[in-house]
Amino acid sequence: GLAKHGAIGVTQPRRVATISVAQRVAEEMGCALGSVVGYQVRFDDCTTEDTAIKYMTDGCLLRQILADPLLSKYSIIILDEAHERSLSTDILFGLLKKLFLQKEPPDRKVAMKVVVMSATLEVDKLSEFFGHCSVLHIPGRSYPVKEIFCNLLSPRDIGSSAYVTEAVKVTLDIHLNEPEGDILVFLTGQIEIERACDLLFKKAESIDYRYEVHDRSVEGLLILPLYGSMSTDQQKRIFLPAPAGIRKCVVSTNIAATSLTIEGVRYVVDSGFVKQLNHNPRVGLDILEVVPISKSEARQRAGRAGRTSSGKSYRLYSKEFWEQCMPDHTVPEIKRTSLTSVILTLKCLSVHDVIRFPYLDCPEERHILEALKELYQCDAIDRRGHVTRLGEFLVQFPLPPNLTCAVLKAASLDCEDLLLPIAAMLSVENVFIRPGDPQKQKEAELQHQELSSQVGGCNDFATLLNIFEQCKASKSPSAWCQKYWIHWRALKSAFSVEKQLREIISKLKQLPDFPKETFEGSRTEILRRCLCAGYFINVARRSAARTFCTMDGHGSIVYIHPSSTLYNQETHLEWIIFHDVTVTSKIYVRTVCPVRYEWVKDLLPRLHQIDAYELSSVAREEVTEEEITKWKHKEDLKRQYEGATDNSAKKMERRNDDQSILDARARYLERKQQRAQGLSGPLKEMG
Repeated sequence: GLAKHGAIGVTQPRRVATISVAQRVAEEMGCALGSVVGYQVRFDDCTTEDTAIKYMTDGCLLRQILADPLLSKYSIIILDEAHERSLSTDILFGLLKKLFLQKEPPDRKVAMKVVVMSATLEVDKLSEFFGHCSVLHIPGRSYPVKEIFCNLLSPRDIGSSAYVTEAVKVTLDIHLNEPEGDILVFLTGQIEIERACDLLFKKAESIDYRYEVHDRSVEGLLILPLYGSMSTDQQKRIFLPAPAGIRKCVVSTNIAATSLTIEGVRYVVDSGFVKQLNHNPRVGLDILEVVPISKSEARQRAGRAGRTSSGKSYRLYSKEFWEQCMPDHTVPEIKRTSLTSVILTLKCLSVHDVIRFPYLDCPEERHILEALKELYQCDAIDRRGHVTRLGEFLVQFPLPPNLTCAVLKAASLDCEDLLLPIAAMLSVENVFIRPGDPQKQKEAELQHQELSSQVGGCNDFATLLNIFEQCKASKSPSAWCQKYWIHWRALKSAFSVEKQLREIISKLKQLPDFPKETFEGSRTEILRRCLCAGYFINVARRSAARTFCTMDGHGSIVYIHPSSTLYNQETHLEWIIFHDVTVTSKIYVRTVCPVRYEWVKDLLPRLHQIDAYELSSVAREEVTEEEITKWKHKEDLKRQYEGATDNSAKKMERRNDDQSILDARARYLERKQQRAQGLSGPLKEMG
């Protein structure tokens, strides 16, 4: 049928939804998952050459375009849940639009069709973007939902975690006083969900169902968590009906708002918050923050209670919170997160002018320039914005560029065994179990400290490597994890991820131009030197007492997170690198490693020595080739200047570099303006 001339590709923005929808369709079609119907998510490919309907995350399709820009294997592409406006979905919009503008390849038997499916997306805007394409409205069946503002959270509660305990109270009140029907609770992340489930379990155990429950047919409460990093088998449980007389309560992230439908839900408890990745200008990094949801998200959550019968949505927040704190629509991810990885992907797809790429919603130009600057700092692009050979290597990995740089450095030294496990561990959920019970928490911390002390107690990256190696070498990995309070499921995922990363490295190392280096040093020193190669962007120097100052130009004051093995050792450290940051009342850095200044001193100038406009095609259009030649000659002379090592001289040179670009831009704009006005004669030189 439809897949006669090519497969049908269906994208989802979330991993869990991709797998669950593929399972459901395979079941409906009566075939084994991975045969006619399959799925592909990061580090998990359940397809064959015969797969006709392929479900995948939008990021996976984006990576496939790198190998097959024309998507020649597909006859139909369906972008589902497009209203979530994930970063990869927005980039796919632009790439597919460019694909339609190209001439149809001669070997394609039928024209490829693209279907964009959405519950709440601005239809007219998208139709216009795709050349006023046809719009088909499909009415959905839903039942009335009563929306109740509980007034338990006000605008003053932003930044507080009170929503967790309030959600538990409202859930128990529903369980005791409302007729039968399952409950869906929306919280923000794994830690909050597990905490809420523990509280619910303890409270539910003490309920006397003879006297305390209004509906006598309700005889128990089945509490199930749901978040993205759970195993597939665990996720399946939420779709199974509860035993007779038992009310099911699913405590979920936003994943259950649109991507999944859980039958039997009549009550929704909406915390009003979501965990969202936002670019923080204070530190120049993406940070996962708890923020109020949008009004459209709140309506989506409420709608979950009206899928099979009439229901109720209990909004923990007040009407004041709704009006003052919640935007009408969710800000697209492309306008609030780092663009580094997707800009590199676009560059590798020969989209050189990334500023004028056809975005549905254009990101801020400064975010594009920041991404270009970071790619230059990683040596993924050169000074003119062209992809380097290293950039071509980097794009092969489904990892952040800085982590990939560290892996490639290790591979060039034939030491990838040190970095691949760390990269895998940083690609899965948090491996450390931190129980809520104070006594158990203390026991877990002691075991975690032992694992850290086995490798010196001063390097979080080395601790992750130690956990990976010890668990893999043990006779009973699950028992080993239980002893040390480590998530066995996360370790099992890390083993699979490491295997796939190793396959990528093995292929790259067979290439004749793959770099080969030598270095004499201990295992510990090699590890830290490789980490420096990727994470020098995330370098910080001790400022005063227990604080550090980042060296990336933002000069942010940061603190080592209490979960780090280096916490309370700050006064003994001078320079550190870190994997990521989290922001509460302070800016905390996590997964930390001490380094020496001499390891990063030659890398630090890359953080400051380039103006981002030079990396973009905009700068090259506005500055003549003659001006670029003069500027490059000036750069060559400066490199020969012996006094350039002085810090004050370097700063002055950077100002001169920036000024030369600005002057050239100003001269171009004046010439352009005079041409537009029909003026002639010599131009006045500016600056």
